This record gives sequence, structure tokens and C-alpha cells, in this order.
Amino acid sequence: MSIYILKIIACFTMVLDHIKYAIPSTNNFITMYFGRIAFPLFAFMITEGYIHTTNLKKYYGRLLIFAIISQIPFMFFRTLVGEYHMLNILFTLLLGLIAIQCYDKIQKKYFSFVLVALIIYLGHILKVDYGWFGVATVFLMYLFKYNKLWLSISYAGLIIIYLYSRNFLYTIQMSTIYTFVFTWLPMVGIILYNGKQGRKSKWFFYIFYPAHMIALYVIHIFMIG
Repeated sequence: MSIYILKIIACFTMVLDHIKYAIPSTNNFITMYFGRIAFPLFAFMITEGYIHTTNLKKYYGRLLIFAIISQIPFMFFRTLVGEYHMLNILFTLLLGLIAIQCYDKIQKKYFSFVLVALIIYLGHILKVDYGWFGVATVFLMYLFKYNKLWLSISYAGLIIIYLYSRNFLYTIQMSTIYTFVFTWLPMVGIILYNGKQGRKSKWFFYIFYPAHMIALYVIHIFMIG
């Protein structure tokens, strides 16, 4: 499974996750849980981008520029759920990328882990999409990039910690189990990743991300009013 296929799956499931806010009648099991698949795949692709990019400064630049461009569409879209005082997912991925580089470049690992922890906490303070969990997911994808077994186990543990922090584990229900399963499910695609890029699509996600939010917001205005 190539990066291109993972990217298509991630974009498709992201739309599934978001469409229920624009069109409430689409709120069902599929849009509620299959949408959980998207973010971990994007987090994994950031780590692959870091490893394979030929120009890290340009990589940072693309993320930052489109994070800024996407913020206004993101805030309009988030008004549909009444929560728009937060930063979009590209800022989450940007913090994750910074955490990866700090860990990779600082030789004293105990210091690098402290710095990574502060960056993860910064994700919580700045209220980026997915918060500290999102930044930690990106870092975890890099930390265990060469050991898929440990990545699978540690990511499952991270999900449990996240669910506990959101008070989902105090009364375990089927919805909690579904959330855990579908949040972990992207690991299957990551395990099947063949190390190949596939079809080149450098700008696809950067354009698709704000464009799909604008489209869904316009659809909501015309259909719901």
C-alpha cells in the first residue's frame, strides 16, 4: 500500500467525518466512526514526509502557509458545531513535525524527550485540532517507525490514555469500544505500507483540506440555511 493510497483513504474518511456536521441527516455509524481513520494516516504521512523530503525548510513552509490559509475556512466550518476557537489540523501536524526534528537532532535524548513533551503540551495550550493527542500521535509514528509491533501497541496505549482523559473510560459502552477500534484501525494500513510513494500528489492534500471545508460549509448553507 503506497503513500498515495493512504492519502486517498485519509481524505475520503476525513470527508466522512466532517459531512455529518454540514448535513446532520448523514450522522450515522459510518460517519461517526469511520472518520476516526483519517488523522492517524495523516500523522504517519508527516513522518514519511520528514524522512524523505529533500528540503525540510520548504516542507515546513508548505505546512505553515496552508495552515494559515486553512484557518478561516476551518473556523467557518467549526461554527457548525459551535466550537471554532481552535487551530486547524495543519497546525497539529506542524507541531508534530517540530517535535520529530527536536528528537532527531538533539543528541541528549533525555533533554529531547523533555522538549518533545513540552511541544505536545503546547498543542493542548494552543488548542490545535486533536490537541496533545494529535501531536503525540505524530511523534509516536516517528519514534517507532521501524518497529510496527511496538508502534501498534504504543498507539493503542496512547488511545486509551486519550479516552481516559476525555472521561470515556469511566463507563465503558459500545461507543467507547467503537471509538477505540476505529481510531486504531489505521494501523492496518500503516502495517501494509510498502514504502513506496505511488502516484505523486504533493499539493493534493494541502488544497483538498481547505477546499472540502468550504464546500461542506456552502452545502450546509444551501441545504440547511
